[in-house]
Amino acid sequence: MTGRALLLAAVLALGSGGAACGSSPATPAPALQDAAARLEGLNAEDARLARVSWRLTLANADLCPATRLRAGWAIHAAAQYGAELRPVAISRYGLDGDLPGILLAPQGSPAAAAGLSPGDLIVAVNGEALSPGNRARRESYDGLQANLERLDGAVARGPARLTVSREGGERAVTVRPVRACAYDTQITIDRDPGGHTGKGMIQITTGMAGLAASDEELAFIVAHELAHAVLEHVDAPADPGQPGPRNGELTLRRGANPDMEADADRLALYLLARAGYEPTTAVAVLDRYSAGQLFAAWPQISVRGRIYRPPAERRPALAPVLADIAARRAEGRPLIP
Repeated sequence: MTGRALLLAAVLALGSGGAACGSSPATPAPALQDAAARLEGLNAEDARLARVSWRLTLANADLCPATRLRAGWAIHAAAQYGAELRPVAISRYGLDGDLPGILLAPQGSPAAAAGLSPGDLIVAVNGEALSPGNRARRESYDGLQANLERLDGAVARGPARLTVSREGGERAVTVRPVRACAYDTQITIDRDPGGHTGKGMIQITTGMAGLAASDEELAFIVAHELAHAVLEHVDAPADPGQPGPRNGELTLRRGANPDMEADADRLALYLLARAGYEPTTAVAVLDRYSAGQLFAAWPQISVRGRIYRPPAERRPALAPVLADIAARRAEGRPLIP
């Protein structure tokens, strides 16, 4: 069993045109309904991952070996969508070519504090216009990436003045970034459950995200990958910024080693607790993984040579960690293993 795809079955109505008196409202074409449902499903998962990831990377910035100033938003653009989804994305979010649009401004993030929300389109940063670039039907991420580099570069230097468009009107906002772990997250379309961290990016497959029945469980999946970064099991970002001030207090082993998957499990629970998630319920995702995977009863070796113990062994091994977290909370001691 490969895990479920995260395409919502519900159909999103896009609205209807005017109807003659006494007639039924117009019904969107089935193909349009299907595209809208797929767009909403995929973006809902993107937003869910962004919300959880921001909470984790903000709360654990002091432990990360690489941090930078961040706004916390999740960004998308019309040009990144294929021909089927692009018209729906433009209609739903007011997107335009390569211009960055706000998909999510998580609660408590600098983006939210600046008043940004889904539907806002960033057209200029610090007085310099961003390029709308690709308005053609071809799918491309290159133009958005160039705009994001300018946008992230401005944010990394401190407060950034943005010109934001919505429904034809423009307004100026100032985003005041805060320091967080220097790891972005993204969903990759893959039914097989998996995750990967490296060079500043955490990637979670749709199959893996689909195993998470709650934000706590998704947070455990993300925290496990973030733990690999914190313990320097993976390559640092190209621009690592500066380390968190308490990174040196960690006592778990650094660098690649035979126990790094188990160490990532252990540290993940502390990262969860520090972000306000409940680690005792989060680990239930290991049971769901075990029940759904054909070979989950045996150790597995990934394509990168990592050894994964079976969930039946991994979850009991976390009981002492959960007990330690509970004791530290009760005694007011730092949640740093």
